[in-house]
Amino acid sequence: MMGEEFDNDATSLTNYLCQAYLPRLMLDETLPPEENFATAWDRMEELNMDSTRLIRQVTEVPLLALQNAVRLYFMGFQNRLHVDWANARLTLPSPGMTVLTNAAISRLGIESESDFLAALEHFPLDTAAEALRTVERRPFDEDELKFARLKASSARSTKKLWSIYTFGPHVLPTGVWRPGVVILAIPPWQLGIGDLHEFASRRVFNHGELDREPEGTTAWSNATKLWAMLYDTCRVSGYRWFVITTYTNWMFGTWSLDWSAAEVTRPVPFDRTRGMSIVEMLTFWIECARDKTRFWHVAANAPPDDMED
Repeated sequence: MMGEEFDNDATSLTNYLCQAYLPRLMLDETLPPEENFATAWDRMEELNMDSTRLIRQVTEVPLLALQNAVRLYFMGFQNRLHVDWANARLTLPSPGMTVLTNAAISRLGIESESDFLAALEHFPLDTAAEALRTVERRPFDEDELKFARLKASSARSTKKLWSIYTFGPHVLPTGVWRPGVVILAIPPWQLGIGDLHEFASRRVFNHGELDREPEGTTAWSNATKLWAMLYDTCRVSGYRWFVITTYTNWMFGTWSLDWSAAEVTRPVPFDRTRGMSIVEMLTFWIECARDKTRFWHVAANAPPDDMED
């Protein structure tokens, strides 16, 4: 954290956010253990496409560049944003400001995916949403400034395949651009740090490679399935900004305007951030996605195929 860079104003939202931390989840022993690579997911026939997923190129978002952008964004407020600590919607603990209540601690015990989603909502998502309302000086009952949990399906099926959250206008887009963000939330026992690193290290997709899962031993890895899931989720919703989280690790990324390219960070551990907190990064990413700040832009389109060599 950047403890040496802020004063001791206990009512400052920026001071709170830069010290706020995600408490560790306590997974029940009946759940599968967290592993480097999670157990391979079942085949998802719903992810097989008759058309082509357009993604061809992936680039890395440098964490140092993102850190600098986050810091510049919050420095612009110069402690002009103040909070009332009777506000129970800022739920993350922050040293010298807020602590976890017994009721909050009870939310950290995870026995199911439902518990995982409830903890994700209560801690980082609720805090980020309240931070955004404070930044924009908007009321709590502003529907546009709330996360919506959806049961996401693929582009060819209505079967619920995974859980997502969206933050943005709840109306269909009228043009090529839709301001807002998608968060794919996957429990840590279903997606390991090795899976996430494999996802983030991908650089090229050949034409048609992500359209249909091969049979047998060449079946898609969890990371490849995640790319197909992410592509479908963002294409269907129209949002080009995304976050992938297991709560334990976080990745931030964007899609290009023509969906041919994506950019994404390496996994950021919930408890080992440097220079910024997870909730600062999340708040910043959502504000960029909603066109409220221009400190970051979406990925550039991939070059035409005949230019890649």
